[in-house]
Amino acid sequence: MLDYKAMYYHLAGRMATAIDALEATTNALVDITEKLKLAQQATEEMFISSPDDDVDPLDDGSVSE
Repeated sequence: MLDYKAMYYHLAGRMATAIDALEATTNALVDITEKLKLAQQATEEMFISSPDDDVDPLDDGSVSE
C-alpha cells in the first residue's frame, strides 16, 4: 500500500522550499528594480536641471543636404 501521508509531507516540504526561494528572488528583484529606477530618475533630474553647456558648436540647428 502506498504511503500517501509520506508523499504529501515530501511534496509539501519541497513546495514550501520552492516558494521561499521564489519569494526571496522576487523580493531581491523588486529591490534591485527600485534602486535602478531611483538611479535613472536622479540622473534624469541632474541632466534636466543642468545648464546646456554641452551644446555642439558645429550644430547650428539647420539641416544641410
